[in-house]
Amino acid sequence: MSSVQQHQEELANVNSRNPDVTDAASKVHEYTDLCIQGQISKKEYIELIKDIQRELNINQDMVEQDNLILMNTAINGLINLASLA
Repeated sequence: MSSVQQHQEELANVNSRNPDVTDAASKVHEYTDLCIQGQISKKEYIELIKDIQRELNINQDMVEQDNLILMNTAINGLINLASLA
């Protein structure tokens, strides 16, 4: 089973020259930390990171495919973990 730490590490491995991608990875990491600390609800957290994912998918032509795949994998894993708890 995947863990929050595993997905956080995936986000940390996103290495892009595109500032939108690195910004998105940073925001997801930040929102995850806020959710873990109880500063945002799980429902709010899921919506925030789904919004980031939608934005990245809309802009996928401008994003390197390997980083988009890595971001989507990490975000989907984090959404699943948040939904289970």
